[in-house]
Amino acid sequence: MPGLTGRPLLCSLRETYGHWPAKNRKPAGESFDLDLIDMSEPPQHAYWAMVPYRLTADEKEKYWGKCARKFVKVGVHEIQQTQRGPVLRGEILAMVEKP
Repeated sequence: MPGLTGRPLLCSLRETYGHWPAKNRKPAGESFDLDLIDMSEPPQHAYWAMVPYRLTADEKEKYWGKCARKFVKVGVHEIQQTQRGPVLRGEILAMVEKP
């Protein structure tokens, strides 16, 4: 995926909360995701689709409710391909007002 290597500048379009019941001996769970869009320069090399980023417990306390429509710098560890599409794994390095 072009654009999402190193530490791209991403815009958080929205925060998405998910939850699911216990099923097949697996416990119930919940997730706190940021739906991100790559704002890296030059634009022709940016990843063109929205990609979700799942917040860790520490990141949830620090960023949940504060990131919508903000820019974040993310250290990308990997991009996993799931049944629902790509998922970004990494670490939020900083939240910035403007690029």
